[in-house]
Amino acid sequence: MRWLCSWAGCAGGELAVVSRPQPLDPDLDGEAKRQAQRDRLSGRKRRLTAPSSSRWAGCIIRASDEQYRLARQAQQRHLVGLRAAISTIEKRLAQPTADTLSAQDRRTRRGRVKGYPTQAERFEKQRRLQHLRAELGRVTAEHDAELVHVVDGGKRLAKARHNLTAAGLTLAECRQRWELPRWRIEANGCGDETFGNLTIRVTPDGEVSLRLPKPLEHLANTKFGRQVLSGKAKFSHRADEWLTRISAEQSVSYAITRRPGRAGVYLTASWGLAPEAEPDGEVRAGGPVLGVDLNDGHLAPRRLDLHGNPVGRPVRIDLQIAGSSARRDAQVRHAVTRLIHHARSRGVSTIAVEDLDFVDARTLGRETMGRDARGKRFRRTVAGIPTAVFRDRLAAMTSRHGIRLLAVNPAYTSAWGDQHWRKPYPNVTRHEAAATVIGRRAQGHKARRREGVTRTRPEDRVVRATNQAGPERLAATGGRHRPGDARSRISPTQPATYTTIRPGNRYPGTSRSQ
Repeated sequence: MRWLCSWAGCAGGELAVVSRPQPLDPDLDGEAKRQAQRDRLSGRKRRLTAPSSSRWAGCIIRASDEQYRLARQAQQRHLVGLRAAISTIEKRLAQPTADTLSAQDRRTRRGRVKGYPTQAERFEKQRRLQHLRAELGRVTAEHDAELVHVVDGGKRLAKARHNLTAAGLTLAECRQRWELPRWRIEANGCGDETFGNLTIRVTPDGEVSLRLPKPLEHLANTKFGRQVLSGKAKFSHRADEWLTRISAEQSVSYAITRRPGRAGVYLTASWGLAPEAEPDGEVRAGGPVLGVDLNDGHLAPRRLDLHGNPVGRPVRIDLQIAGSSARRDAQVRHAVTRLIHHARSRGVSTIAVEDLDFVDARTLGRETMGRDARGKRFRRTVAGIPTAVFRDRLAAMTSRHGIRLLAVNPAYTSAWGDQHWRKPYPNVTRHEAAATVIGRRAQGHKARRREGVTRTRPEDRVVRATNQAGPERLAATGGRHRPGDARSRISPTQPATYTTIRPGNRYPGTSRSQ
């Protein structure tokens, strides 16, 4: 296993160097600065090539740069959240507390920024403001120096080493968890090589071999410096697509890893697909659509017909988010799979979801989401909704199944759904009514009911006009209204919302409705 130790040592040392970058000369500008960056990259490549190989060095540098980029993005988001929290607290501290105002003063100050309820809470917020300002100064200094903190496996694992009793781990278990994230070998594919990869080669019958670096070629058990592993690889997911790619000598990237609590070694294959061209202008669902409302603990889908009317019985897809990160990801994947099967069984090829993002809510939750135990419980609920994981999983899985995904504006979906699309239907919850509004927005219809729908007649009792009066429906009835149909003048629907492409869309490869 000397080749594995060589990879882990090179990767760890390179990540440490990248996390502590040396700033360039501030006097450099233009081409001189770009040349200095190229020289630095060439030096990193030469330093890693000596103990390994050129291909291994390229994979290690690419992985380290990706980790550094993600850490810088997280650092920037942390700065934005700190500044927003400080600004909100300062505005509320500038206002008098509620216990010092009379009833008349409270009425005259309606609409303004509210102060804190009591002097005691205001004092605690002053202390919190001092802590946030100190944190902001520390993070700002690290951001200006381009310094990041990256730990393979997470900081929680590093802290557990100093608190083994509290973590419930032995020294051997902690050491194993620490080493497993570093037990990883990656190799990028190449279309010019046999079976799509030279460094890690997998044959159609599952034989795995590695091209060892120059200093370790004498340890290889076959010719040309290749180490053939004793085990056979078997892909249980998308094996046919993988076999098609390697048979056509298309590039395939591989990663060899181990997992905590599991025996054996895992081989992961991945490849890139050509991105689909996003259409310009307005994009709408041209037929039936499945609107989905993401909630704490479940998904609420609602199927709509061509005219934006809910059809069929409402369903509920449970989404239990608990346990480890791997289990939570599996639960989200299982819920998305059930959602896709539900759409395909009903003949629906378009799914509409809300373009949700709770970053601001999680940052300012203490100031805007209530107080005491009730507010804390609500903040915990908001923080527990897996918006990012659900977004990424849904975008990837719908693309693979050929289902169109539209992301719409989430404003007032629950309020308007409860007001317009809940009462006429039996056993429809507020969330399922919100899913109706989501689907209608994806189709380009108004969230509210169309104008001219008559109220329930006394003799009809529970009968109410809910179907859209379109040309197809009039042709089926011979141009006459049936009992229960809308008796208003038929006119083209003028949608109030449109589906547009926005650069800030958080669903990659999808369209976003306004």
